[in-house]
Amino acid sequence: MFVETIDAVACTPHYVSLSHSKIALGSRLICRKGVTAHTFFHSYGFRYLVLTGRDIRSPLHVKASLRESRYPMQRRGEFVSSNQELNKIWEICAWTQEICSLDAFVDTPWREQAQWWGDARIQAWNTFHLDGDARLFRRGIHCIASQTTANGLTYGHAPTTAHHCILPDFTLTWILTLWDYYWQTGSLEAFLTHRPTLEAALQYFERHTDSKTGLVRYDPRYWLFLDWTPIFREGHPALLSLWLLEALDKAAALYQLAGSPKEASLLKSRARKLRLALRRLTRQDGLLRDGLTYAGKAVKDASIHTQTLALLTRLNPMHDKAMIAKSLLPFIRDENPPEVDPSAYWISYVFTALAERGHGREVAEYIQRRWAPMVEQGGTWENWNPKVGEESHSHAWSAHPLFQLMQILGGVRQTAPGWKEIAVSPDFIGDHARCTVPTPHGLIRSSWQREGTTISMHLSIPRGVRAHVCIGGMKSRVVTGASSQFTFAVG
Repeated sequence: MFVETIDAVACTPHYVSLSHSKIALGSRLICRKGVTAHTFFHSYGFRYLVLTGRDIRSPLHVKASLRESRYPMQRRGEFVSSNQELNKIWEICAWTQEICSLDAFVDTPWREQAQWWGDARIQAWNTFHLDGDARLFRRGIHCIASQTTANGLTYGHAPTTAHHCILPDFTLTWILTLWDYYWQTGSLEAFLTHRPTLEAALQYFERHTDSKTGLVRYDPRYWLFLDWTPIFREGHPALLSLWLLEALDKAAALYQLAGSPKEASLLKSRARKLRLALRRLTRQDGLLRDGLTYAGKAVKDASIHTQTLALLTRLNPMHDKAMIAKSLLPFIRDENPPEVDPSAYWISYVFTALAERGHGREVAEYIQRRWAPMVEQGGTWENWNPKVGEESHSHAWSAHPLFQLMQILGGVRQTAPGWKEIAVSPDFIGDHARCTVPTPHGLIRSSWQREGTTISMHLSIPRGVRAHVCIGGMKSRVVTGASSQFTFAVG
């Protein structure tokens, strides 16, 4: 038997028969007399191997060995800081991403080993910062596009025979990954290749947009995931429409870049109408409601999720400050526990919205509080408090502190397709930090050291990259293809 956790006192595996995903990981060998040698070729991810001998009539000597099988990822990215706990968190994130990269991105090597596409988007961002390799991501985009429903939706993971795993929101995620691939590589190839699948998916959402409310309707035939939380789903959920808005914006940009202005214009028009419909959900306090019931009545709730996507889609910038001050910041500071708590997976979007708006320090502090308990078990968890024997302790969808810490303390953020431009603005947390980010042009290296009342910073960027540096209150300056040293006073 192959398990992730055991009872430390009894040394017995945590195993719940026929529980989540019908976990029953094991192999059986019937031995002949004498010496038996056998190799099992099914890949398992585990921390503990339990050997059970049955009908043993004479002394039995067992010699077990392991053969590693995973994607040949090269760890070219690096993160080191003066905060040892953050370093350990980064390491378990990097390790979890490595072991969740087989012949495809998988949710976990321990359980079903499925290429769930919501997970894969996070894993791609991890991989871009750890290795820079986009090939596994590109293969996954193809796999998802190759298995669709008759009405244009993609499956939540692929390849699969699980016809109950059709997730409309993951279809929108797939559309966004066409943009992500272009953003990382500078290539429109994935978009151009899978344009028919994209168009069929967008047609589904056009058919399921309510003519009166202008919002997407919940389709009860499918599993609307959104997150592992009791967020509002039925009727006209704002979160689903926000995902569609993001997909329309990105798809329109791709069509424009590909020289198809007519198609781009049509999608921009749809996005404008959807944006106006969503703005009507704004409460008097500036927060966005979670949607409308089937009868068209606005729900009172305004979740962290909805505010986050409203920020990331720039839905209504005049209310950004209210969303940050009244919703996201109290949450990240543990001042006001929300009724709907983002999962360890979905909170990556919350981190991005906050860190991009100057709240990286608070994000890093939250990461330290919530990820530190994971360090002892060597991997990032499926959920905040995973059920032993049922839920994974090696889920790469929650390994996103890998790139978040590199962006916050290292200060390196991509601002143009293909890494042609970056912004450099570290949060000076602790006494020193350094990060190395792989790009299609080569390695970007950023490091800083606190020395009394001054900070010395070094930045090295490869040819083909333009860096906009804004640190320590200094006037923004542009650096191209060179090594630069900065020294400045800190308050």
